[in-house]
Amino acid sequence: MCYSAQIQADYRKFIREFGTSVSFEHFVELFWQTRRDGGWSKLPKAMRAAFLAPTDEKERAVADLVAAGDKEQAIALETELFQQKTRLTTAERALAVKPTKKAENDQRIATDKIARAQRNLADLQRADLLDRDSRIFPGHYAPVMVVQDGQRIVIPMRYQCRLPGWTSAMERQKNGSYNALGTLLTVKWKRFSSNQPLRAANSFS
Repeated sequence: MCYSAQIQADYRKFIREFGTSVSFEHFVELFWQTRRDGGWSKLPKAMRAAFLAPTDEKERAVADLVAAGDKEQAIALETELFQQKTRLTTAERALAVKPTKKAENDQRIATDKIARAQRNLADLQRADLLDRDSRIFPGHYAPVMVVQDGQRIVIPMRYQCRLPGWTSAMERQKNGSYNALGTLLTVKWKRFSSNQPLRAANSFS
C-alpha cells in the first residue's frame, strides 16, 4: 500500500461505466460527521466538487452539506489568517525593540502558518480541479464501488487498515497503520495479535 493514492472521484462516471448506484445516505452521514468532528480536510476536493451540480433531491441534500462545509472551512481559515497575522505583527514589534528567542519563534511559526492558510484558502475557493484534488492520504476518504447483495454501489470509505476491535484512539497510538508491509506492521502492532485478519476501515468507524 502506497502512502498516497490517486482516485477517481466523480461518482457519475461509476454510474455510466458500471451501471452502479450511489448510497447518498452514506455520503450525507459522512459529511455531517466530518463537519462535526473537524475532519473536513480529509474529504478530497474532487469528491466534494462532484456533488456541486445536483440533479435531484438526493444529490441536492449532499450538495447543501458540501457548500456548508466549505463555507465553514473558509471561515476557519480566515480566522487562522487573522490570528497568525496578529501574532506576526506582535513578534515583529517585539523584535524591533529587543530580539528574543520567543519573538523569533513566533515570527517563524506565524509566517509558515500564514502561507499554509493562504494556500489552503486559495485551494478551497478555486473552481478548476487539479490532479492533487483527487489525491488521498492515510485517514482521507474516497468513493469506493463495492458489491452488496449482488448489486454494485458507491459508498465513501476511509483509506486505512485496522485490526478488529480497534478504536480511533488505538489508531492514533499506532499511526503507521496505513502501511501494510508485513515487517512494519509487526513493529507497529506488536502489542496486538498478529493472527487477526485486517479489514478496511469504513467511513463511520
